[in-house]
Formats: sequence, C-alpha cells, structure tokens
Amino acid sequence: MKYSVLVPTFLRPEMLRRNLEAIALQSKLPDEILVAIRPEEDPEGISTVQDFQSAKPDLSVRKIEVLKPGIVPAENALIQAATGDVACFLDDDALPRPFWLAKISRHYEKDSRIGGVSGPAIDVVNGKALIRRARFRNRVYFPGIILDQSTRHTNRSLQVDHFRGANMSFRLDVLRKSGGFDENLLGDCFRFELDACFQIRNAGLRLVFDPEVEADHHEAPRHGGKSRHDPKTIYNNAANETYVLLKQWGRGPKGCLHMISALLLGNFPCPGILWAITGTLLRPLTSNRHLLGIRFLIPALRGRFRGWQMAAKLRNENL
Repeated sequence: MKYSVLVPTFLRPEMLRRNLEAIALQSKLPDEILVAIRPEEDPEGISTVQDFQSAKPDLSVRKIEVLKPGIVPAENALIQAATGDVACFLDDDALPRPFWLAKISRHYEKDSRIGGVSGPAIDVVNGKALIRRARFRNRVYFPGIILDQSTRHTNRSLQVDHFRGANMSFRLDVLRKSGGFDENLLGDCFRFELDACFQIRNAGLRLVFDPEVEADHHEAPRHGGKSRHDPKTIYNNAANETYVLLKQWGRGPKGCLHMISALLLGNFPCPGILWAITGTLLRPLTSNRHLLGIRFLIPALRGRFRGWQMAAKLRNENL
C-alpha cells in the first residue's frame, strides 16, 4: 500500500519546517508528502517547502497551491492531488513521533475493514508534552453527546466514533467517494473531521484509535487573533456541530430530539441552557474550563438554529 502524508499550512513557516523534518525521520517513510499552501499570502511557506525539497531530494515532496481560504478547501485539494491508498493528515503544528507512520500502516495492512486510524495529538505546553490517560473513548451518543479524548493516551487500540484532524488518516478511495470534507461548514470548520468519520462508518468501515500513533501538537497561535471562546467562534462551532449531526440523523424525530438536547445541554465549547446556568453558578468555586457560563449561551443557541437552517438547505438541494 502507498501512503500519502498531507499537510495544510498557512503562515507558520517555522512549524512547517519542523513538521517536515519530523516526517523525514519516520522509520517508515511515506510514498509522498503533499503540502497545501496559499502562495500569494504565504511566500515564506513556499520557501520552506522548496528548501526541504532541496535538502531531501530522495523524498517525493509536492506543494499544492490553493486559492480558497480555510482548512477544508486545503484538505480537499490535498485529497484530489494525492496518489496513495491512505491519506495521513497532520496539522502543520503537529510533529509525528518516529514510528507514527509505521504504526498507522500496520492497521490498514492487517484489516481491510479499517477505514481510518488516528492516535493522540499530545498537547505540548511550554515545551513539555502533557501525557495524560483517557477516561473514555471518542464516542458520539444520540441525541448529540460528543466525547473527545484525542489528546490523551488509551491503554490499547480502541474502536471509536470520530477523530481529531491534527492527527488522522483514512482510506483515500472511501474518502473521495464520500465527497471529501464538507465545504459548507462555517469559520474554522469545527467538526469537519466528525462529518468525515460519519461517512467512513456509513460505508461499513471501522475507525481505530491507537495510542502508539503519536504526534506532539504544539498548537501554534490562531490566525486572526480570535479566541476559541470568541462569540463568533462559538456561533460557528455550534452551527457546524448541529449541521453535521443533522446530516447524519435527519430533521425528523431524531433531529428534533438532537435540537432539544443541544438547546438544553449542548457540548463543549457550545453550552446549552442548563450547562450555562450550572457553569455560571459553579464557576466562582472551581477552575474547571468546561464550566461555560451565560455569556457563551446566546451565540451557542443562535448557532444551533443556523445549523438547522444549513441542514434544511442541504436537504432541499439534494431533493
């Protein structure tokens, strides 16, 4: 099998350099490395790729120029350009550990029923990797509870429901047949990975989270300077999450139950009414970052209704 490593980048030339160097140190080298880049806005990124190509002439390294902004258009351009059997995605601020690709490949080559493989994107804070144990696996429970432990280690490989985009891989033919990643998503395209994971599972394939498929995630500064808790970001995230879940469950009884759950409970970082009230009351007593207060509630609720509208528009377009 052939393995394509796909890296979208934007205005992070130093992190991109470190990312490419980590890929070049893999015990199992990829068949190709593709970097999606916006040439007019990121000339330093272009230079970084060119310098790496000169330094590593034995590696197949290509830059894929994209004009449309955003992570999803970049990822889709990489999907279309890749020639491998498996697409291995890394954020430009994620540094794979030396056996990363070797550990990925053993799953695909052992079991044709596996459609995706991921592992921990380990948070690195002040130069130190935070090694933490997962308390549960990545799951999606109806009517919309999403559990995510993608930054943590499990004791063994587990079947899961979804991945995080900083460190994930899929069979390329299945990803293409499903249409790639959904470009209708708003803002930073929160939950684009969840949508892709639904498509892979709907094709009858399994998703595996392997604690040995490790990448250190340095999480470089966000472009535009907006916080993850900015009202616009909360609005976009809530809209995207509801849109993706309604694509899977429809806007019938299951979709209505999801909306009730989302409005009352919600998910981190988009709280519902009960979560926001509880967070406001308990916030003075604890430093738990998951206790989001009332100030997050209005953009989250507005986002949920926008997600409903997005799903309705998609359904009408597909009639």
